[in-house]
Amino acid sequence: MDVAPVKAPPPASSPATKPAAPAGHLRNLWNFLVPVGIGLVLWFLPAPDGLALKAWHMFAVFVATIAGIMTAPLPMAAVAIIGATVGVLVGVVSFADVTRSTGTDLVWLVMLAFFISRGVIKTGLGRRIALLFMRLLGKRTVGLGYGLALTELMISPAMPSITARAGGVMLPITKAIAEVLGSHANDPETRGKVGSYLILCAFHANIITAGMFITAMAGNPLSVKLAADQGVSISWLDWAVAASVPGLVCLAIIPLAMLWIVQPQIRQTPDATALAQRELVALGPISAKEIIMGAIFLGLLLLWIFGEDLAISATLAAALGVSLLFITGVLTWDDALNEKSAWDTMIWIGLLIMLASKLNEYGMVSWFGKEFGAHLEGFHRLAVYMLVAAIYCYVHYFFASATAHISALFPLSMALMVAADIPPFTAAVALGVLSNVNGCLTQYGIGSGPVMFGAGYVTQGQWWKAGFLMSLIYMFVWLVIGPLWWKFLGHV
Repeated sequence: MDVAPVKAPPPASSPATKPAAPAGHLRNLWNFLVPVGIGLVLWFLPAPDGLALKAWHMFAVFVATIAGIMTAPLPMAAVAIIGATVGVLVGVVSFADVTRSTGTDLVWLVMLAFFISRGVIKTGLGRRIALLFMRLLGKRTVGLGYGLALTELMISPAMPSITARAGGVMLPITKAIAEVLGSHANDPETRGKVGSYLILCAFHANIITAGMFITAMAGNPLSVKLAADQGVSISWLDWAVAASVPGLVCLAIIPLAMLWIVQPQIRQTPDATALAQRELVALGPISAKEIIMGAIFLGLLLLWIFGEDLAISATLAAALGVSLLFITGVLTWDDALNEKSAWDTMIWIGLLIMLASKLNEYGMVSWFGKEFGAHLEGFHRLAVYMLVAAIYCYVHYFFASATAHISALFPLSMALMVAADIPPFTAAVALGVLSNVNGCLTQYGIGSGPVMFGAGYVTQGQWWKAGFLMSLIYMFVWLVIGPLWWKFLGHV
């Protein structure tokens, strides 16, 4: 999920530090004024021909809210509450719409999945899985890369917080392995031995797996709901199957491609397997709670795959899993209360889904697809597909939030693709996956970026170079191999 950067507390007052305060206040005021100004300008501009005034005013409130998420004068949930409140005051949404926004299946699915992810971290199951892969594959550097990728693949389906996956499971192990191999973040001479390679492998595996399952990133249910607004129903299994082949191809490529891009100095890493073995011994035998957590995790995957045949929705399956975690004592209610990310996400994702849905309800999305789709007439639909997807991906250089990007551009980009006769399922899944993949471009574009970049092993230049080169590979896989796979499945 997207997490607002944590601001350090201000230093104690002193003559040297007092003059800096007004600049900080002005900067924060500017962050407030930009979205307000954008909203007011749009509000008072005349509505385009063929678009209802209410739809245009809804668009003004929506864009101002997204701008507020980007400038971040307040946390995302607070901005979403303010945007929804303004929407009620100006009459484009009702307060009933606001109160209903956090009660949808998709919102609850994300919140419950956060609780499940807390169990994976609390029991130590995620760490054990990672160490087992390190012990199995860690004799060579490329094997370590595959171990990180496989760990992400194993734990991501029930961990919607990519930040928690990165910071709570992957980063501690990745850093420990790098350091035991003599690669230290604070030493420019050694960080390139293997540390830079491992960090980039872990990060890129994180964003690819985020795009492979609805429950692997908090913004994915938003994509699903926005697609549903345009008539495309995507179940947990639909998304997972559609993303499976291209996702696995990307995971297979990452460790090999990073050998060429990063060029680690160490290629043989026997010390890594020894470290993994020591850490596993320190963990001790697998605990009863780990076994329970693992059994519930596997049961959830089975229900998410086969649940529709049993009339059990993905959300009901998650509720069942969380209930069992409470009953067995793996989680306590205090654990749930302390999972702040879950409650925070429940607010902002529900409100953003509601605001974006109103744009579709008032005809803004269909109007945009019709008006701008006319300019694409005469182009082959494959060219439109590639162009819209490329713009959607690379404009992310200007976004510091995957959720803001999805909210602002997913409905309009999908409308353009559908207007060009791209199959709606193809358009929805491609854009949904790219909403995660485009996080590779910068260190600030997705929640796990600041966590992994902050480890200090990769310079900004290295990060952006690796991100751009890998994005070209990802675009080929998802825009060429992906549609071929979806055609085989009968979706194209």
